[in-house]
This record gives sequence, structure tokens and C-alpha cells, in this order.
Amino acid sequence: MSEMYQALYRKWRPMIFEDVVGQEHISETLRNSVLSGRLAHAYLFCGTRGTGKTTCAKILSRAVNCENPQNGNPCNSCPSCLGIMDGSILDVYEMDAASNRGVGDIRQIRDEVDYAPSNCKFKVYIIDEAHMITNEGFNALLKTLEEPPEYVIFILATTEPNKILPTILSRCQRFDFRRIGVDDISRRINKICEAENIKITPDASELVAELADGSMRDGLSILEQCTASVSGEIRKNDVVEAVGIVDDGILFDLADFIAAEDTLSCLKTADEFLNKGKEVASFFDDIIDHFRNLMFCKATDNPSEIIERSHEKIERYKVQAEKFPVERLLYSITTLCEYLAQAKWIANPRISVEMALLKLAKPQLGDGGDALSARVSALEKKIESGNITVSSATKTKTASKESPKAEPKQKTEPTSAPAPDGSRWDKWEEALGIIKNESKKLYMFLFRAQAYITGDTIEIILTNREAYERIATPQGKAYLMELFEKVGGENYKIIVSESGNRLNRQTETNEVSIADLAKKKDLLGDVMTVTEN
Repeated sequence: MSEMYQALYRKWRPMIFEDVVGQEHISETLRNSVLSGRLAHAYLFCGTRGTGKTTCAKILSRAVNCENPQNGNPCNSCPSCLGIMDGSILDVYEMDAASNRGVGDIRQIRDEVDYAPSNCKFKVYIIDEAHMITNEGFNALLKTLEEPPEYVIFILATTEPNKILPTILSRCQRFDFRRIGVDDISRRINKICEAENIKITPDASELVAELADGSMRDGLSILEQCTASVSGEIRKNDVVEAVGIVDDGILFDLADFIAAEDTLSCLKTADEFLNKGKEVASFFDDIIDHFRNLMFCKATDNPSEIIERSHEKIERYKVQAEKFPVERLLYSITTLCEYLAQAKWIANPRISVEMALLKLAKPQLGDGGDALSARVSALEKKIESGNITVSSATKTKTASKESPKAEPKQKTEPTSAPAPDGSRWDKWEEALGIIKNESKKLYMFLFRAQAYITGDTIEIILTNREAYERIATPQGKAYLMELFEKVGGENYKIIVSESGNRLNRQTETNEVSIADLAKKKDLLGDVMTVTEN
């Protein structure tokens, strides 16, 4: 009968402390504890999944009971070690607290500790997912954990130590397991592939290590998935296809298109990826992570301390990060996170991808502070490039040298408002009539306002702060834009100002100095177009 296949992460589980990847600070301490005989009665192993908590617990359980210990490590060949490994010795007891979490399960352990070990020197209780134990269960364990018999050792493993009662934490010797680095995982994978006669390219091994996200077990599971789908040598593209992620080459290309404001290429790239049946959530996760890495490269001097990528990959991030101001990277991450949340509840989530990419490539389409910062940052970059010319968006519809004829004063217009740029919009009264029919509340804020038009821009001047705060919102502007297009037959830009606090704008001349432009940069996105000489 052929031997049953064993998963790689089980087959290659470390057997001695030195083989535990990326946890040298813990392995050395435990090994020295065994050598000196200074063993705690209770240990708490904390850390994310796949970092070696249960593995170290198993090694420690054998090391304290080994008949021929080797420099603090178990020999793994004596009757005690072999019996613990094959489960024939019951003095080492493993319990999954996720399914045995109640007070009854803990009471069973409490009753058993009174009996001395039958085959070994120590009784060892390994409790995995210890945070799942109920408060009543912890209370039942508390006294035993505080003063166990001298032959009992408890090892609690958990991914969420914050959920364990402080009274339990205070009675345990705590060890925090680190996320395993990409280089460490990659080296271990290459070693296992060599022993298992699995051919894998260096870039594929590196990608598997990155996807492992700090977990050795996850890395081996991904490797095993790739070996099942690929008959020959495992290449980087094989890993991409097997796991269903976005190739980082696509992500770099997409970021280049966004930096160049090439919306067509952005949408085509996303369309090609999604047409392969890939998940929208996976797309968002990967591109958010990409922009996060660009942000770290832009905002820190040594991003390698934060980004878990190879040296070559980090250098590539640094080069691309130079194409983006920090403000635009922050805006991009914020926008992507918003549309990721939206994609989870709309019927066609790929629309969220397309809308997000449009806003990333064209920050002027966005609302809010992050979008404004991105636009201002782009403008500053153009200012630093040299001489520029600022031209008004369109020419005014009125004669440039003639004074406008006096119009009859409307009873709804305040006489104290300053004369703004442009001329009064002749469709304002008609628009007010529609607003009055649709929303009496909105009409109360607008009936004393004035509307002036310059080219394709309409400025609404409001008479008080409350009206300004209600109207000068993205929703308020969007409503007016739609209404004015219906009334005037054109697509207008909207500016909302408060009487008495209006910002001055230069309209008579097209030529301005760079210093003057820098002072007014926060206004240019809405009413000006910047072109280079």
C-alpha cells in the first residue's frame, strides 16, 4: 500500500528550535530554558497565523521530555519523542479551543492535572486558539494555571492576545512571534523545492513569499497549489494564474497610466484583467497595496524597513513614486478604499473599478480635501517647471470694453452686495421658480441670492453663512449644475460664494506672474486652465 500524501507544511514542519524560520529570538530563549532547567509553568505564544506558534509548542513539549536532549533540542528518535510525535503517549495533550471552549472542557483538564504523567517527565497541555475560551472557562482554569503541579506545563497559543483575560496573561510567560520576512520565506521555499525536486524560478519563489504575507504555512500552501496546476517549472505567471492575483507588471503599468492621466489605457487595462474572471475585491486590494508602497517610498527615507518586498522591487517602487506627489498618492488610496467598500454592495462591482480609475487619472473629478490637495500639488509642479500662461476657460459672452447697461433692480436681490465679475445671469429667475416648486426649503436659502455668469461659469452669491454651508456642498453644487443645464441648455461650472467674504479673482488679463499664480493656486482648478509655454 502506497504511503498517504502529506501536505508540505506538515511534512516540513521544523523538528528543532533552530529550524523555526524568522523566530530566532524565541527559539534561543526556549532552548536555553530547557538547557538550564528554568522552565515556566505556563507560556503564551502570540502572533499572526503561520508564524510557528504551534510548531514551537510541539518542539518544546518534546524537548522537556526527551531522553537524549541535544543542546536544548529534542533528539526526535528516543521513545518519548517518537511517542509524542505519533500520539501514542498521552502525556502531551493538544486541544483546539475553537471547538472545545466551554467550562466543561476546561474542568476536564483541571481534573486530569492531578494525575502524574505515565510515560514522561512532564505533562504538557497545548491549547491552540486560546482566545476562544469563554470567560467561564478561563475562570475555571485560573487557579490551576496559577499553581499547577510541578510536572505540568501549559502552552497557550493565540492570534488575538487582547481577548485573553488579564488575570490569565499575568500568569504566563509571553512570547510574541513576528511576521516572517519575505527573504526568509523565499529561502525556505527554495530549500524545500530543492529537496522535493520542484523546479521554480527565483521571481516565482519571491512572489510566493510575498503572497504568504508573513506566514510560512501560507507560503507552503501556495507553493503546493502551484505544483498541483503546473507540470514543469513554476514561473511567476503560473503563480499569478494559480492564486488569481493581479500581476505586479500590470500594477506598475496602471500606475504609469494614472500618472500620465491616460484614462483610456487605465480602463482598457482594468477591463482586460476583469474579463479573465478575476475578482474585483482582489483587484482593489492589490492596487491599494501598490499605491501604499509608492506612498512609503515617497514619504520615508528607508522604505525597506516597512515594505516586505525584495530590494529590486523596492527600487522599482522608488522610481515610480517620483511621478506622484504625496498628496496625489493619499488621494488615490482614499479613493480606492471608498470604491472598494462600494463594490461590496452594488450589483455590478466592476463599475466601482472604472469610476475609481477615472477619479485617479483625473483628480479634478473628485470632491473633498484630498482631491483639492491633489489638484493643487499638480499645479505647483507645473509652476516649478517654468513660465506658464493662464487663460480664462472661455471668453465672456458680453463685450469686453462696453459697460453693461443698467438692469431693473430685482426685489429679491440685496442692494449691499458688491459687484462681482461677469454679468447677471438672465435665467436665474426661471431657475428660482423651478427650485421653489421642487423644494421650499432650498428656495429659502436661494431666493435672495444673485447669479452672475462668466463664460461657462456661474457664480452664486449667497447672503449669509448658513445658506453658504447648505449650498456649497458637493450635493448642492451637483443639484444646481443639473438644474442650470436644464434651464440654460449648457453644461455650466458652479462657484458658490458668500456676500462680503468673496475671494477676488483676476479676469481682465491673461498674463500673470508665477508668484501671483502661486498665491491663487487654490482657485485655479475651478475657473482656470493652465498651459505651458
